[in-house]
Amino acid sequence: MKKLFYTLVAAFLTASFLTGTAAAAPEDEALSAAEQAADNEEESAAPIMVGMPNPMIEYPDVPTLERAIGFPILYLPSNFYALYHPAVHVFGISGQVADLRFKGKADDTAITLRTALEERVLTTDISGVHGAAWQTQSAGDVKRTQVDVAVLENGTRVVRWSAGRFVFALSAEGFDETSFKPLLKSFVVVADRFAHKYRNFTLNLPKK
Repeated sequence: MKKLFYTLVAAFLTASFLTGTAAAAPEDEALSAAEQAADNEEESAAPIMVGMPNPMIEYPDVPTLERAIGFPILYLPSNFYALYHPAVHVFGISGQVADLRFKGKADDTAITLRTALEERVLTTDISGVHGAAWQTQSAGDVKRTQVDVAVLENGTRVVRWSAGRFVFALSAEGFDETSFKPLLKSFVVVADRFAHKYRNFTLNLPKK
């Protein structure tokens, strides 16, 4: 039954991953989504189910999502707040994957960022993209972290990687190669710091 569940989750991830990506300056402190966004989000409300039996639930803000899934979530760094904060959609997928979606305020770029615990999803790929030509590379000067990058037919760049106990996926729509490379480098640096900071956290699922 557990194997079937994870198979269904993987299939849904494939169908639900929309375009987007996220970036961070290396000097930014690695904070969870709730820590970075709590002061700027609107008042919490009850989760909204997005389609049945769709396992995707929309939440009013990222702190509410963190409380629901029980682990910290990577969020946009402060230098991207002006153009992308707040997330236009905050989803939880099957109670195990955080899916944050952002739209550019000054252009048509779009960002999607996913965070999950590898020990829960039992995979290092939560991108939902299959059949693409993935290329493994280092993220700029970040030698210790290898990422897989794929460029889809519409030009969207998708990245998947893991760090510590966490797995991440992001996609960038409307970014060219010039703007994408520094974005990838800075984001992976902050994700590494995030994974190190929360390496010993205790999963805290809400009581049913």
